[in-house]
Parts: sequence; C-alpha cells; structure tokens
Amino acid sequence: MLDLTVIVCTRNRAKSLAKFLDSATALHTPEGLNWEFIIVDNGSSDNTMEVVASFADRLPIRCVREETPGLSNARNCGVREAQGAYICWTDDDVILDTEWLVSYAESFRKHPEAVIFGGRVIPVLEAPTPTWFKNAMAVWPLNSITATRDFGDEEIPLDFKKGLNPWGANFAVRTAEQKQHLYNPQLGVAPTHKRTGEEVDVMYKMVQKGASGWWVPGSKVLHQIPLKRQSLAYIYEYCYQAGETFAFIRAHYPSDNHYFINGTPPDYSLSRFRFYRRALMKGFCYILATLIRTNQRFYYLGKFAYYWGAASYKNMK
Repeated sequence: MLDLTVIVCTRNRAKSLAKFLDSATALHTPEGLNWEFIIVDNGSSDNTMEVVASFADRLPIRCVREETPGLSNARNCGVREAQGAYICWTDDDVILDTEWLVSYAESFRKHPEAVIFGGRVIPVLEAPTPTWFKNAMAVWPLNSITATRDFGDEEIPLDFKKGLNPWGANFAVRTAEQKQHLYNPQLGVAPTHKRTGEEVDVMYKMVQKGASGWWVPGSKVLHQIPLKRQSLAYIYEYCYQAGETFAFIRAHYPSDNHYFINGTPPDYSLSRFRFYRRALMKGFCYILATLIRTNQRFYYLGKFAYYWGAASYKNMK
C-alpha cells in the first residue's frame, strides 16, 4: 500500500486545473514518501485529459474517468481507485501551498489514531473586488461562499460540535474509514441538483462511529474566487442551494444527519408555509438593511434565500 493518495475531481475546467497542477509541482514531499495523484475526470468535453498528461513527467499522476455526472459520483470513483493509506482531498480551483502535502504526512505520522484531518482554506479574490464583498468576507454567508477555514496556527483536535471541522477544498481521511463511508450521490453538485455538504455528511457519519481528527495548520490552499461569485446573485444562489439541501436531508434522513450534531436545529420542525413566512420576513429586513447600507444586508439576503430554497423543495410538507 502507498502512504497516501491525493484526489481531485474535475469537469470541464482544464484551465483552472492546469494552474492547480502547476502549483502541485512545487510541493515539498518527505523523503521516501510513496504517493499517487489521481485526477477524476467527471465527463469533461474539454482538454482535461491532455492537461493531466502534460504533468506526467513531474507528478505521480494518473487520470481516471467517471462518466456518471455528479461530484459525489466522482469522489466515489476516486475512493475506489485510491491505493494510499490516507486520502488527501482538494479542489481544482485552488493553489497549493508548498507545505500542503508534507504537513498532512507529518500529521498522519503523529496521530495514527485519527481519521479526519483538515487544513486552511484562504480565499483569493479575483480583481476588481467589490468593496462591499471584501468588507463582509469574515461573516456569514460570505465566509461560507468563499469556503474560508482558518482555526489558527496551533495544532488542535477537530470538534464538530464547535464548528471546528474541515470543508471540501482541503481535508484528508484515513482510507479504511473512507471506503466504509462513500459519498451520497444525492448530495454535492450534479446536473440534477446543486446541493451542498456531501463531505460534511461523510465526516459526520465517521464521527458518529467514534472517529477523531486534527487541525493541520501547515496545510494551506489558496481558494480562487472568480468575480461571478462576488455578487449578490451568487449569494442568493448559494444560500438557496443550502436551504434546498437542508429540506432534502430533513425529508430523506430525518433523524440521522449532521444538522443534529448539536441537538435538534431550531428550524427543523418548520412547515413550508412557515419557511415562506420566514423568507419574506428576512427579505423585508434585507430591504431595510440595504436602505441604510449596513453589512447586515448580506446576512438577511442569505437567510431570505436559504428559507426560500427550503420552502421550495418539492417534498416539503
């Protein structure tokens, strides 16, 4: 068995993938590390395969094809292919820090009992960045939209109840547990839906089985945020998807899902009518906050979209 496997899923983002792989060629690796780099091509029609092949002389890389579209399907394909004792996950729209891999490898060595590991995700905004977006990045929903994760410079245990858990752009999992807990094809982005949280769902199930984890501060990625995501329209779209995801999970997995990590969520019993009512209330607050030009308006826009997305789910009662 290899020491570790790096997996990245991609679909029709050859240009972004090339920049990502270029950063991977500068990775520092521990002497003697046996590792592999798997790119899962989820049905691309661009030159993804050619881009991957162009790095074959610089990285221990191979490309596998998953024809069934959907991020969870692509992740599961990567899991089936993985030959390493640990799997390091990241995305094709990040730039890897040179210490990303060596930091994970060292943490695996120090904490053989741990199953889940997570590192920093630092957003890098494409210019020209709207001033309002830059000023509100530290609070919800913009910190979620940019996938910001930074729990400090000290190595600390992960704690899902306190929100100290990694996200999809930068995390690692011990392969034995990963193969026991595959990703739900009904979650994650796919042609039939744009849901979130497939990786959080898996990590929640691992924690429920007793898994522990560690924050790895030296493992850092720079998450590239394009201009189209720095907009009010994208805030609405992202939060609407999050609300629809909540409603889907509540309908299909009502008593066993990550929303229960701290007990029953306060919105869990709401009906469709009450979700719509809350959405309209938050929409009214958004209008008022916009008139007085406070950053709270982005919070209210996010909540309006979230509740509207939940209420709009077809199986909502």
